[in-house]
Amino acid sequence: MTIPFSKYHGTGNDFILIDDRKRSISLDSLQISRLCHRKYGIGGDGLIFLRSSSRGDFAMQIFNADGSEAEMCGNGLRCLLQFLKDLGEEDGEFQIETMKKIYPCATEEGKITVRMGLPQIIEEKEEELLIEVGVPHLVVFVDDLSRFDTEARKRFSDLGVNINYVSLGPQNNLYMRTFERGVEEETFSCGSGAAAACMAAWKRFGISGRVDVIFGSGESLNFEVVVQEGELIDLVMSGEVSYVYSGEVLKLKEGMQAV
Repeated sequence: MTIPFSKYHGTGNDFILIDDRKRSISLDSLQISRLCHRKYGIGGDGLIFLRSSSRGDFAMQIFNADGSEAEMCGNGLRCLLQFLKDLGEEDGEFQIETMKKIYPCATEEGKITVRMGLPQIIEEKEEELLIEVGVPHLVVFVDDLSRFDTEARKRFSDLGVNINYVSLGPQNNLYMRTFERGVEEETFSCGSGAAAACMAAWKRFGISGRVDVIFGSGESLNFEVVVQEGELIDLVMSGEVSYVYSGEVLKLKEGMQAV
């Protein structure tokens, strides 16, 4: 049995995409982690199944690089939209179902946007906010992003959530580094983490309108922080998605092998 796949990255956050709308493919957590391994597999921050949906236009099921299932992923949603376009879907608006929520998304002339909605602040203290954006993110405001290197891994071990160190720059731009659970290391970018950072920056500094979130890799995502009568009502994310390559996975008794 061969499994066709395509690989995409959204501002450096890379994923293996598999069309399984017929639900004929079954991979266990060990197989998924092996495929995502950068030495023994294709390599990726996660693996995404395109599924059919009874509640939306399509569904996204996403697994982290360690094989654990995630609730959602902002960059993963954008990659899924590009995957759909490459499979023949025309530009337009889409409702994409995830584990807990349906996200309105749109494609138009190469631009992919995701309406992230209104994150929920779980806890707030001093320069830290714990925010739910489909997945939990701790946002820590700092002046020096180099603190990330010495503190992020320990904070992750203590809390078991995604850790985002954020610095407010000129013109309300945000500079950010993220340590992602399920990947267990820093990722080049993180869409849901960037949304959490925008929510936290609105709460802490009152930013609104266009905000660019710039990651340690130099990649960036654009957000429209929509505020009405002093209240945050929506976060609209957009950014580049790049197709990397396609191939097939051979399902062998001794494991998975990409060709």
